[in-house]
Amino acid sequence: MTSGSPARRGRRARGRVVLAAIALATLAAAAPAAPVAPAEAAAPLPVVLVHGFNGAPAAFITMAARLRERKHTVVIAKLPGNDNLVNAKVIGGIVAARGWKKVAIVGHSMGGLSSRQYVRFDGGRKVTTVYVSLGTPQRGLPIACLLQPTNGGQMCPDSPFLRRLNAGDETPGATAWTSVYSTTDGLVPTSASRLVDGACDVRVTGPSHGQLLTDPAVFRIVLGAIDGKPCPGTVVK
Repeated sequence: MTSGSPARRGRRARGRVVLAAIALATLAAAAPAAPVAPAEAAAPLPVVLVHGFNGAPAAFITMAARLRERKHTVVIAKLPGNDNLVNAKVIGGIVAARGWKKVAIVGHSMGGLSSRQYVRFDGGRKVTTVYVSLGTPQRGLPIACLLQPTNGGQMCPDSPFLRRLNAGDETPGATAWTSVYSTTDGLVPTSASRLVDGACDVRVTGPSHGQLLTDPAVFRIVLGAIDGKPCPGTVVK
């Protein structure tokens, strides 16, 4: 018995190859896909907390604990006095000593001015991803004009320090700027706390000046800013 002509045998061989290829393709399609490793989550931003006029690191204990619970590395600045120019250097030293390439800075009251001085003029723009001020007199306080320039007087609305700080673009660079202020602050008027030039201004009611550091609703705003959430207030152009 013959097995057929060479041409017929060739066609049969090619048919078997095609069938085998189809079978392999079907098996491959049915096989579960190899698991894809999930993308590594970005590490939480480190945070520097900066107290205000005649303040102390202890003022930030509650906020620091809440941030650490959420895996943020937190340093509370210990400022030597009430000179914003000196304090800005201290903030810069904290960041440089740890080699941080990205950082969030949260300043309360005058601490927000020291922090903004660092970001604008002392090299902080390169590393500060997020800036948040709480009850900071960005426009100054007239009563501060009675104080010595290096002991709170820089908060005078017409001081050389504030004139320079507020000249030109108040919130430059890629930093996300947020100013939180309370209608019930009791010390700093809301009109003195606003930032412009693309900042997120958030007005709250209820907390006093000191309570801005411990109020749960304010903390959620701070945390949202640090985590890059959308502005919950008004973006001021």
